[in-house]
Amino acid sequence: MSQPVFELDHAGIAVRDLDAAEAAYRRLGFNLTPRSIHSGSLEPGGPLVPWGSGNHCAMFADGYLEIVGLTDPALHSSVKTFLERYEGAHIIAIGSGDTDATYRALSNRLEGVKAPVRLQRDAAFGPDGAETRLAAFSNISIDSGFFPEGKLIFIEHLTRDVIWQPHLLEHPNGTVALAEVGFCVADVAATSEKLGRLLDLEWKEVMPGVARFQLPRGTIYVMSAAAMAKWTPGVTPPCIPYVATVGFAVRDLEATRGLLRDNGIAFTDHRYPALWIVPEYTCGPVVSFIQA
Repeated sequence: MSQPVFELDHAGIAVRDLDAAEAAYRRLGFNLTPRSIHSGSLEPGGPLVPWGSGNHCAMFADGYLEIVGLTDPALHSSVKTFLERYEGAHIIAIGSGDTDATYRALSNRLEGVKAPVRLQRDAAFGPDGAETRLAAFSNISIDSGFFPEGKLIFIEHLTRDVIWQPHLLEHPNGTVALAEVGFCVADVAATSEKLGRLLDLEWKEVMPGVARFQLPRGTIYVMSAAAMAKWTPGVTPPCIPYVATVGFAVRDLEATRGLLRDNGIAFTDHRYPALWIVPEYTCGPVVSFIQA
């Protein structure tokens, strides 16, 4: 049986106020999709039902960012559980292709791998958004009891043309790709061992307290709180473990700096060609812009 090839697909940020988060990410220079309301099955093979959450997405040539919040607290939504822990990045989605084949492979690697579940949402289609089409996905989740570091999912896109529309891919901040995500954890080796088994990848310690997984597309970091404090001084983790960082590749970092200055957003330069922004402006995660 051929083994799945994984790539960084998207990161999801759970927010308390979807209107405020939409405004915050437009201020950061992202071109966001119109709001879309979720529906899905509550169990594998179950009927599709309305959910009480909606999102805006920023689509890139490689990967995307999802900003998700409650739209009807009376209905089912995983956002409620996320926000009980903290507001910020929770979802790390790995593109996997055929989720049935992926499920068989992952089930042999780690306990707590859940069977694929179909989800869908109506999405505006076309440059003027006048048409609505169905965006559909198949998701495999890892039980939080086995992977509490974040909501780790493996995703198959069933309607890629609805999600990656050409007019959505240009952003004022110049983002072209979701480049990296980072977990902040108590035991870097233990988390990296689990993640390595799932991804069938070796991890590399790139500095004390920081492990790196290099996917064919995208990078995943696992770091200790001490290592994170050196990299992003002054940022206090809301809890441990959590999804701490989300990084984006941009065409022209100097142009991105200019946009952030014009929009009154403070940033700090990294030692490599990149800059990072504190959670005050991002609804939770440390957001980095990296020269592509």
